[in-house]
Amino acid sequence: HTAQQALIQVRTQPESDRMGLVMGNLSFPSSGMSRFAEQVWLRQSPHVDADALSALDLGPDNSADRFMSGLPALILADALGLQGTALALDSACASSLVAIKHAIDQLHDGEADLMLAGAVNRADDLFIHMGFGALKALSRTGRSRPFHAEADGLIPAEGAGFVALKRLEDALEQGDEIYGIIRGLGLSNDGRGRGLLAPSVEGQVRAIRQALDQAGLEASDLNLVECHATGTQVGDATEIKSMAEAYGSDLETRDEPLPISSLKSNLGHLITAAGVAGLIKVLEAMKHGVRPPSIHLDRPHPVLSQCNMRVVTEPEPWETQGNEPRRAAISAFGFGGNNAHLIIEQPSLGLESSPSTPPSRPTGTIALVGLGVVAGHASDKKTFLRSVLEGEGLIRGGEARTENVGIGLAGLRFPPNDLRQTLGQQTLLLQAAQEAIGEVEGLPRETTGIFIGMGADPEVARYGARWRMVEWARRWGADADWMSKARDGVLPSLEAAGVLGCMPNIPANRLNSQFDLAGPSCTISAEEASGLKALELALRGLRARELDAAVVGAVDLSCEPVHQAAATQELAADRQIP
Repeated sequence: HTAQQALIQVRTQPESDRMGLVMGNLSFPSSGMSRFAEQVWLRQSPHVDADALSALDLGPDNSADRFMSGLPALILADALGLQGTALALDSACASSLVAIKHAIDQLHDGEADLMLAGAVNRADDLFIHMGFGALKALSRTGRSRPFHAEADGLIPAEGAGFVALKRLEDALEQGDEIYGIIRGLGLSNDGRGRGLLAPSVEGQVRAIRQALDQAGLEASDLNLVECHATGTQVGDATEIKSMAEAYGSDLETRDEPLPISSLKSNLGHLITAAGVAGLIKVLEAMKHGVRPPSIHLDRPHPVLSQCNMRVVTEPEPWETQGNEPRRAAISAFGFGGNNAHLIIEQPSLGLESSPSTPPSRPTGTIALVGLGVVAGHASDKKTFLRSVLEGEGLIRGGEARTENVGIGLAGLRFPPNDLRQTLGQQTLLLQAAQEAIGEVEGLPRETTGIFIGMGADPEVARYGARWRMVEWARRWGADADWMSKARDGVLPSLEAAGVLGCMPNIPANRLNSQFDLAGPSCTISAEEASGLKALELALRGLRARELDAAVVGAVDLSCEPVHQAAATQELAADRQIP
């Protein structure tokens, strides 16, 4: 719906093969995938008969929901007739701004003439609340209060949003309504930082300065900052400190404090869609000439008194000096250390585009300098090559299963007990990355990007099955003791390490932290093309010299019952061997 709303406002649409989309998608299981996984497990259980299963009334059984990571982007492109790039990515709360960055690249490189970019957040509601609860991030008072002295956490929200993007000269020539002009967009990762859940001033500052440098602007040129601010004490304070450091003396010498705000006070936290929601808010605010307020702020966070900023708390005219256009920045900072900062400018009257040369794709020869493989019973590239080259192959008993993970303890940045609560997707990838990166001498910290192809692991849905076991036990007439044993039989209770261990962006970000690599990072989902799409994004960054190195990988564990049940129903016979 939202992608269509953005597309129908474009007055001149190019040929279908010149249009594409990039979208953020939180790859936690959707409610549909959870329902499908639960039905597969219950049907295969010797303790649940047909009558007991029907008593649960789990609803429709849709095997396509297993592919909910990359399939939404592919279905969306098909529905709208877009034949260009179509992929989903996950950089946690920074996802939609990261998606806009990669959509812009398609336009700059001449690969497309129109791109849709945005995000959707509609993961299983139960998992989102229980996950944030385990992280102690949910507001206990049930209030979303960014920048408040007593803010006690976030409130999750659901939604989707898209924007349509063109090169400026094309939009002017074709008579499109121009809502805003993107002047700069900076991406970074915290690297090792203070941990996967703790925001870093250093990482955020790099993204902010990168956007300012790209835009050729100073902090004094901004009239508003739409902050990420989620309503957590540490996160909000870190963001204020990051802006104060990044904007530096240009902030302190302003005649008036820099106005800041956060849509999360009105709406809650849209996670993957938070950035595009903030962008849409700012674009409409520019159009109407009004700065919208952040609400629930009767007691500002004390760190605000230490810098030349003020939170907008009442609707106010958005006025600028002289003929200066309205300009704003939008921040989106996510778990795993993902940072994005976008600078947008309102188009001025009589806007003209300067002549530009036709876009061309960056070129250059790229060297591959490290390899790491874990596949089936092959735990390293040497075993893998021997199995393939000697004709033995990796399929045994109708599948190529990986039974064990072997991670070197030397230099390991994560407690082994935490890794016990981590999905095999993350630990297998870490094993392969140790082998590949171990062959390379000194990757550059701030200019090494990480791009990992993956899809949602159905095992994550076991947490939902554990929590829903209470309702199932009630319907089956089971007692409390049986219910407790049954829940523990599904999965142990969720702790913070378990949440991190199944976050869909962390397969990439765990590598950022382990190897202290602080370039932009994301997981990419395009189903069977996921790994190749990850490679394409990395090659583009290298050829455009935005990156000096990239770690590219892909991971899948398809020898498990939920994937096999879906594959049997959805895939041709020659694509079902896991």
